Amino acid sequence: MGLLMSEETVNKCCECEEIVDTEGDFGWSTTKEDYLCWGCYESDQNHASTVQLVDDGVVRKYYIGDHIRMDEFGDDMYNTNFTINREYIHTGGWSGHYETTIEGWTDIMNGWTTGGWGDPIADRKAIFNQWAERLLTGEIEYDIPIAIVADPTSNVFSMGISVLTPEPNRLVEWMEQGGDYFLLKNALS
Repeated sequence: MGLLMSEETVNKCCECEEIVDTEGDFGWSTTKEDYLCWGCYESDQNHASTVQLVDDGVVRKYYIGDHIRMDEFGDDMYNTNFTINREYIHTGGWSGHYETTIEGWTDIMNGWTTGGWGDPIADRKAIFNQWAERLLTGEIEYDIPIAIVADPTSNVFSMGISVLTPEPNRLVEWMEQGGDYFLLKNALS
């Protein structure tokens, strides 16, 4: 026997306050531990930041929205030891970007990237994109955990990028010895 909705058991979306039919399609806000209507749940998934964490040759991917915190298989991040925060930085007018951080990890470089459009700016960005691809496919390895964070921006042709690690001095030193650090940092500027 199903539950009957009454005035006392009406659940509202914690984002838009729409009434949520808990017997139909609905989502759950991991950050607020409350109901989401299906539209707000889908929107949060579609506009999530991506955290790709490389550690000991294993790449783990996480999607971080305003409400969701899930791995690449759609499972909540309850069994991880990461506290990941995300906030929107309004820069004026309709412009802005998200900024995703991991507690205890330090940002060693950040900026933005775009696709291969064949212009000088995109060609400069390709230097970082190729390094990230090589890191994520295991072609290059560091014995230090590294996270590459891709955050949505108000410019649909670009992504905010940050590279995080719990051992910033060691990673920067290692990357400087290989000549990659300043080259990559410049590519993101």
